[in-house]
Amino acid sequence: MSLFLNTLAAVSVLGSSVDPYSNDQSSDQSKDEIVVTIRHPRSASLSLSGIRENVDRQTLQNPGMYAASDLSRVTTGLTHRSIFGSSSPQFFIRGIGSNDVNPSTNSGISVYLNDVFISSPLGQNLSIFDVDEANIFKGPQGTLFGRNATGGAIVLRTVRPAEVSGHNITAGTGSFGLTSLEAAWDIGRTGAVRTRIAAFSRRSSGYTRDTVTGNHLNGIDTAGIRATVSVDSKGPWRAEIIADYSVDRSGMTAHEGLGLLEPEGLSANPQIVAPCTEARVLSKVCVNVLGYSYSTDPYAESFDRDDREHLDVGGVSLNLIRSGVIDFHSITSYRTAVREVREDTDASPLSIVALDFDNESSAMTQEFLLHGSASKIDWHVGVFFLNEKLKTQNRFDTLRTLREIGVDFIDDQTFFAYGPFRLQQTYVQETSSTAVFGEVDWQLSSALTVTAGLRLTHEQTDFETETKFDELTNNPLLSPRRSASKSEEAASWKLLARYKFAPGRSVYGSLSRGFKSGGFNGGALFASDSIGPVEPEFVTALELGAQWRVNDAVNVDAAVFHYDYTDLQDFTFRPAPPPTRQVLDSADAKMVGADIRVEGSLPLGFSAALSLSLLDAKFVDFVDANQIDRTGNRLTAAPELTALAHLNWRRQVTPNWDAVSSISFRHRSEIFFDNTNNSLLRSDDATLTDLTLELEHTPGEIAVSIAIRNLTNEAVIADALLIAEYGFIQRTYAEPRTVYVQIRKQF
Repeated sequence: MSLFLNTLAAVSVLGSSVDPYSNDQSSDQSKDEIVVTIRHPRSASLSLSGIRENVDRQTLQNPGMYAASDLSRVTTGLTHRSIFGSSSPQFFIRGIGSNDVNPSTNSGISVYLNDVFISSPLGQNLSIFDVDEANIFKGPQGTLFGRNATGGAIVLRTVRPAEVSGHNITAGTGSFGLTSLEAAWDIGRTGAVRTRIAAFSRRSSGYTRDTVTGNHLNGIDTAGIRATVSVDSKGPWRAEIIADYSVDRSGMTAHEGLGLLEPEGLSANPQIVAPCTEARVLSKVCVNVLGYSYSTDPYAESFDRDDREHLDVGGVSLNLIRSGVIDFHSITSYRTAVREVREDTDASPLSIVALDFDNESSAMTQEFLLHGSASKIDWHVGVFFLNEKLKTQNRFDTLRTLREIGVDFIDDQTFFAYGPFRLQQTYVQETSSTAVFGEVDWQLSSALTVTAGLRLTHEQTDFETETKFDELTNNPLLSPRRSASKSEEAASWKLLARYKFAPGRSVYGSLSRGFKSGGFNGGALFASDSIGPVEPEFVTALELGAQWRVNDAVNVDAAVFHYDYTDLQDFTFRPAPPPTRQVLDSADAKMVGADIRVEGSLPLGFSAALSLSLLDAKFVDFVDANQIDRTGNRLTAAPELTALAHLNWRRQVTPNWDAVSSISFRHRSEIFFDNTNNSLLRSDDATLTDLTLELEHTPGEIAVSIAIRNLTNEAVIADALLIAEYGFIQRTYAEPRTVYVQIRKQF
């Protein structure tokens, strides 16, 4: 109904010749055109916020920048992991995110596309095509954005429609059979309407080899389309409708297995299960529970079923803006995500564990923003509504190899948790959230501005789950239908002061309180498992920083921060029968760190940038589900040091051609993939080198580039998951050295 009413308003009261967004459009428009823009309702307060990382359009157009997860390669504050592929991303900023792989989770990092909150994790790994800029906001968000987040926010904005007609095409090829095509078409202005259509298609065979079939895995098979229609004339009203749809037909992220059990014990007596030492596990001489020894090549493994990951994501949004003494902005959206996953979990030719996931998510959001100024006060107020429904059906098939030879443990209570069995878990989760938020910026003097923000949130979550066994047993329903509801209210706030010494030179300090709502344990399979509820987490964050223009050539941004978390939500594994993975809310943690960025121009056409993120993120009070004290352990995906160095060079080689080159080095210290800080579940220090060479033909607006990612061909562990009950670890690897060739042409 809200979308219908807003559409009627857009048709009846549209006006004004200015674009509702303030990002630059010049790269897609005629040089003779005059572009008038207005300030977005949030922009005044965003400019006063703490340190954030901006990724510009040129970087987003680089070969290999295909999804939101790729932003972690070009920023220092963002870490990404995903054991289950592109449809279940786990983003972390300054060590905060979510370890829960279930789509019922509420991440500590909010993701936005054109001001629309992407609620479902299934759709958060947004495809990057025709994107104008990306911003990584660090620290608690909620008094500026529609949804609260304790860790930060990832905000993507797409290219707006141009005044004149034109189009551009980007085509590429590369390693592992890669083909990529991206195109955008501006229809131009027709009366009050401007329209832009963009689409992409990307395919590759993949860099992991299935030694059984000879096929390649970890490939790409994605495509999508987006249409943007802006309507404006001569009045105070403007509107924009954006519709997008994308499909992913790639396979699951293929992983290697790492055996945990001594092969001698299993071969002598299958009842003797002896764990390997760490050294023997890493030497890959150990086996899984059925005695299989894994490949020593991290990019080659044997599978007994074809993995797949099918994902359909789409949505439509309507933005209405009215300019005046008080600016009004309405953002209405409806988004859906449908996922179908088939995974060979054990990565072996034996059928030990096979998982199927079928998920459907739909979400409706509505946000209203008011913005105004009075004397030396700049203010905005917002109201946010969310209604989301998630339907899930998971199927687990364990130890089928034993079932096929007549072994049946299902009636033995000692073994039923491990198999052989086939079970089906279903759950439905419905969430409704309402919030009122706002900020006031008060310019006390020409140099000093103070900001105060407040958010009040009410959230209601309903959860219902059931597990059924397919085996012929006396108790096929080992987890009866269970349901629960939770309602919570919370207040978030922010205080900030910024002192400006001179243009480009300022210092700031902020103190804020962040809140992330709780939920339920989507991984609860058995009657003994707690479905929750999981209580909300809170953070008190202190940040001090400076933004300093040293001279016309050098800029420095720096910040130090201290986060104090209570009831931090952590995803933990409980191996005691029956094994389960669940979210706990009993952890307290502290993060202390610093972010520094220095960028500047150098002689002879060179420019350089150096970014450093230092982080000490540890539990200060945490007893996990196994009653083990994890106090002092480091948080998941929280590197102590991340460094990113860029050296760029541009030189005119002929009157019409420019040569451009860029080399970057990204270093990340070791990270752990669970709260145990198990050395087998970590990724060691890694330094990756990327190189890009490009020729630009200015009059013809052509760019030809070649890029090499991971130049030194480092084998970097991207994620790891312990499957102790079946004697192995899943480990996924980032891409090896990859070469891209790309050509862009603008017409």
